[in-house]
Amino acid sequence: MEHTARIRAEIRLDHLRHNYQVIRSAIGASRYLAVVKADAYGHGAAVVAPALQKLGADWFGVASLEEALALREAGIFRPVLIFGWTDPSCAAVLAEKKITQTVYSREYARALAEAAQQAGVTVDVHLKVDSGMGRLGFDSRNKEDLEALLDAARESRFRVTGTFTHFAVADEPENPESVSFTRQQFQRFQEACAYLTAHGADPGLCHCCNSAAGLLFPEMRLDMVRMGICTYGMDPSNQMAGRVDLRPVMSLRSVVSLVKTIRPGDTVSYGRIYTATEERRIATIPVGYADGYLRALGGRADVLIRGRRAPVVGRVCMDQMMADVTEIPGVAMGDVVTLAGTDGQETITMDELAGLTDTISYEKVCGLTQRVIRVYLD
Repeated sequence: MEHTARIRAEIRLDHLRHNYQVIRSAIGASRYLAVVKADAYGHGAAVVAPALQKLGADWFGVASLEEALALREAGIFRPVLIFGWTDPSCAAVLAEKKITQTVYSREYARALAEAAQQAGVTVDVHLKVDSGMGRLGFDSRNKEDLEALLDAARESRFRVTGTFTHFAVADEPENPESVSFTRQQFQRFQEACAYLTAHGADPGLCHCCNSAAGLLFPEMRLDMVRMGICTYGMDPSNQMAGRVDLRPVMSLRSVVSLVKTIRPGDTVSYGRIYTATEERRIATIPVGYADGYLRALGGRADVLIRGRRAPVVGRVCMDQMMADVTEIPGVAMGDVVTLAGTDGQETITMDELAGLTDTISYEKVCGLTQRVIRVYLD
């Protein structure tokens, strides 16, 4: 499929190994939780997760029960934590498959405990503290929520193996206000864990660091660090670019399907937003927004062909896009097109593409559809 796919995501497992070793060295004795939700950020969890398990990842993090079960089917035997909601009626499945569920409110704790009671099972859980993210979690500043947190920790149908929180702006180290807020979140989390301990409840593994915090704040690494975007060789934010020797795991490549010459005054693609002012050579590429290459990139992005940049012209279509190759000699049908990655001395990063549409690299890789063939290179 490497040579026949009209669009392929090349996944470099050697780069994955490199990133893992760099991160493992950086976080010291803390456990490594590999975040593989959203199909391993679009990289393919069925291949990536076993590779990370072989490297020594201690835990895996996912967003849903479906993702957790897929990991078990892929041979993942290490602990798996579901970060978000799971229907409480699935308590028996959680117990049977030894999947750890996040408990984040009094209401959810009661519902999950009741379902576990009815099924006659005990569920492994991590308790989620809201220290300032404003999303899921027991509010660390609210007395009633702290009491509910303690009740959940004491629930007989739960086996509490961890307590955690999530940072909102840890990836903004150049913003003093953001750094201050991250430290405030950390303090709130520590106080919540101390509250549990003071009342005779074991918080289990305490973890709060995402990729950014895990690299920036050594004192916050605690028992475990949740590594997501950095595992895949991308920076958590522009403010963290180049701080660690990471290698992008994914490249995105296609092929030239046609090269044609257009005349002055000719237009390209829907809406006729591109008009040639002189004779130009235009390459058609069989990639579109149905593959996850956004329509908004038309007229903004470049692609790489024969080691040189070619601007994308006209609107990106559902299945096709066009690039101006007038300045690149010899471009012909069958030439490799790099949408993201390196060709010769030129590189287009996911961050570059993200910046052109006011988003983040996470969305670029997670947004690739199943039409994009994943090819694994070792």
